[in-house]
Amino acid sequence: MRTKSIHLFPLLCLFVFFCNNVQAQPSTIGYNCTAANHTSNSCQTYVFYRSAAPDYLDLASIGDLFSVSRLMISNPSNISSPSSPLLPDQPLFIPIKCSCTTVNTSITISYAALNYTIKSGDTFYRVSTLNFQNLTTYQSVEVVNPTFEPTRLDVGDVIVFPIFCKCRTRPSCETRLGSTEAAITAVNGGRIQPFDTVFVPVSRLPNLTQPVVPPAAPETTTDRKGAVIGLGVALGVCGVLLIVVCGAWWYREGLMKRRERDGEKQKQQQVKIGNGMMKGEQVNLMADVSDCLDKYRVFGMEELRGATEGFDEKWIIQGSVYKGCIDGQWYAIKKMKWNAYEELKILQKVNSSYHLNSLPFTFYYA
Repeated sequence: MRTKSIHLFPLLCLFVFFCNNVQAQPSTIGYNCTAANHTSNSCQTYVFYRSAAPDYLDLASIGDLFSVSRLMISNPSNISSPSSPLLPDQPLFIPIKCSCTTVNTSITISYAALNYTIKSGDTFYRVSTLNFQNLTTYQSVEVVNPTFEPTRLDVGDVIVFPIFCKCRTRPSCETRLGSTEAAITAVNGGRIQPFDTVFVPVSRLPNLTQPVVPPAAPETTTDRKGAVIGLGVALGVCGVLLIVVCGAWWYREGLMKRRERDGEKQKQQQVKIGNGMMKGEQVNLMADVSDCLDKYRVFGMEELRGATEGFDEKWIIQGSVYKGCIDGQWYAIKKMKWNAYEELKILQKVNSSYHLNSLPFTFYYA
């Protein structure tokens, strides 16, 4: 439900008030004024505000909303410390700078301009009624911000919210030591309706009686000990997990490096055999071959791959024996392991079975 907004105007110091010949003109847009009748371009006055959950239960957040410091609220509100927490619905006096401003060529209203940055879910109506507690209206916000469309607000847009207020007029007025019903009627007119903003001329700010906010319960030694134990357990668990993860990572890295070394050795061995074996290995191979075959040649690995189309299965004669053509000559190419002599005995049986005695043989190591 919309609440009634109250503005207080002190007479003393820099504060100003209304004379009884100034009638408030309530409307959804604001309160009409004439800049020529004001004693100055602006004046300081106060609005009556109540703390509210969840966003406005401390002077810092309320001060940010009204662009004033915490001390500027705590002093007139009779709060001992600017850092004190607030209870819901706690009364506050908040200073604002009021001025008579021409919005367009036909509308001149009295208000304090407060900048507000739009957040997710904000609307002109929501901020006017909830954040500023009906100290303005969404219709007045639309008039003061003609370049913004109420239904197309973006997060981060800076909107001017006109907080309704009034400044003292130029003609002399009877000084009042305190507000009376006649004074309030003179300022607001005789037809004050529910939910209207009410301006109250006063000689001084009333002394607000603030509730006593109980201090926060001191932290006990048991609580601290429990927190330390909990922190120690959490750190211990994290340490164990870290050790397990690091151990698994080191094991995985070691296994991968070992596989890389084995693969590199195999590559080096294949390259060595394909490009020509060491002299001692050639002698051993030739000695084994000479006992079984009367002719032999040593070919490079690339020659053997080309002869068998990359050791394609279609060129397999039997087992690991391939048939391949090198320089127009067909060869039986045997994939073998040491000892070559034993391999050749098996190969002789294959030759006899398939009548390939006239086919030369070539060997390579896997």
